[in-house]
Amino acid sequence: MFPIHRFLLGFAVAASLLHAGESQLINDRFLSRLRAEAARVHPSVEAGNQRANAAAYDVRAVRLWDDPMAGVSLMVAEKMMRQDEGDTVIGIEQKLPKPSMFAARVGKAEAMHRAELAISRGSTLAAEAEAARSAIEIALADESITLQQTQITWLTAMAENARQMATDPMGSSTEALRMETELAREQQMLDAMRRTRKNFASKLNLTLGRDLDSSWPALKLPAVPPPVPLALAEIARIPHTNPKVRAMKEMVGAANAETRIADRERLPEFSVGIDTAIYSGTGEARSAAVGLKMTLPWFNDRSYKAGISAAKSREITAEKDVETMRREIAAMVLTAATEAASAAAQARAYSGEILQKATLAAQTTEAAWISSKLPLTDLLDSSRALFSIRLEQRRMIAMQLAALEELRTLVPNR
Repeated sequence: MFPIHRFLLGFAVAASLLHAGESQLINDRFLSRLRAEAARVHPSVEAGNQRANAAAYDVRAVRLWDDPMAGVSLMVAEKMMRQDEGDTVIGIEQKLPKPSMFAARVGKAEAMHRAELAISRGSTLAAEAEAARSAIEIALADESITLQQTQITWLTAMAENARQMATDPMGSSTEALRMETELAREQQMLDAMRRTRKNFASKLNLTLGRDLDSSWPALKLPAVPPPVPLALAEIARIPHTNPKVRAMKEMVGAANAETRIADRERLPEFSVGIDTAIYSGTGEARSAAVGLKMTLPWFNDRSYKAGISAAKSREITAEKDVETMRREIAAMVLTAATEAASAAAQARAYSGEILQKATLAAQTTEAAWISSKLPLTDLLDSSRALFSIRLEQRRMIAMQLAALEELRTLVPNR
């Protein structure tokens, strides 16, 4: 007969495999390395950096002085007049700057640059989270495979026990055939888990820009759930850390600068010019004149006022958009924090009293089946229940890590 201690031995092997030295623990150090690699190689991060660089050049491209204008005009007249007054006029004109306009344009460009930096930060966090989530999926797949292999080992032993029981004159081969069927089904599930694991590994390699067939060591999840930050504390950090909110706050600054630009445009513009008349026959200057010009913006005052009003409306809209985004992010933070806390609570429950009772029930059922006091269906049901609880505990750990990764993307620590 198959001894009862083999049942406990099978799950002891599972526990030892989950904590074997060959496996890489999914901890902060390991995930930090993955995130750093993803930030180095992911194209979305490079694209974000280049957009931020372009915005930095836009700041330097703002000009205080416009380009001067030069012109030449020729006189068509009698020779005497041309000799006396000159027949060639060379003129240079320079528009005078508006320092307040220049400051507003620089302010707008700097705000856009800071917004692009925040957007680039968001791209980096998204790439890092994508790599971390793939690693968590690989770890869950590895632990699922380990538990499934242990389940198959146990079923193999139980099938052998059923065959031995069938040799008894009072026994039946039905249970042995049923165990063989269960064993084949579990083997198919194991094969599917291995294919899923390969898919997760390829996904991680794709994120990191590696060859799709690059191998990964066996990964394992933490034994106990890590602490979960308080949702209210994380929500308070949103305006200071969330990339989207920070970018939109900078867009408010850009809209404010646009309002100031529209207000400065209604002011008159001044330009100075110098004209020199030269006689082409001798090259001598005959006269020189210095002039001052001014635009008359009052004729388009209604248009300028409309532009100012439009800019103010866009500024108010940008402010409201910031608050709207803050509330959306706050809702996402609440969801992620709640999922993380719920998953942690369930993981602790499944590794505590629930697991103990399921283990005791499985032991009792196995002993009763071996002594022919319970049918095979009860044995299989208790085994599946225990397997499900162990697997669910690992799934809850993975779910919590994924929720914490989402929380890190919404309110990063740096």
